[in-house]
Amino acid sequence: MSSKDQKIFVVDERKCDGCRECEKACSHKHFGVCSPRHSRIRIEAFGDGDLFVPVFCQACGDPLCIKVCPMNARIELANGAVVTDEDRCIGCRTCVYICPVGAPVENPVSGKLMTCDRCAEDEELPLCVQACSKQQALRFVDARVVARTTARECAARLKAAYKPPKVPE
Repeated sequence: MSSKDQKIFVVDERKCDGCRECEKACSHKHFGVCSPRHSRIRIEAFGDGDLFVPVFCQACGDPLCIKVCPMNARIELANGAVVTDEDRCIGCRTCVYICPVGAPVENPVSGKLMTCDRCAEDEELPLCVQACSKQQALRFVDARVVARTTARECAARLKAAYKPPKVPE
């Protein structure tokens, strides 16, 4: 897929109510079960539990996880998704440590790492986006229509809403 045809996820954390329908859809597609543990996307709660943010692989422009994987198990698919070749992965978690959002999660069946594959082109829209149609906290859009300011505005809202954990004295 050329960069001009690239689709990207856009998250509006203000609309996410933590329903976890995206996690259920993902786990059902890939494992046949409705379990957050089996999902390649996860919902993280922040603040006092009133801010929910979907966390998944953002398929960075220059993915560090690909560069640091000692087994060359991290690969980029034609659809732009960055995934793990489980035949090569040794489960060292280097990709987790280098990922700016901590997106890779353990596959509960194989113990290897996994990330969003954007439904590997099986669907017009990834199932997590379809499952979020009511809230519309997740969208999958043409990269050309998303301005940098949109990403910056979202990051500013997240930063403003984040309350660091209290450190015991």
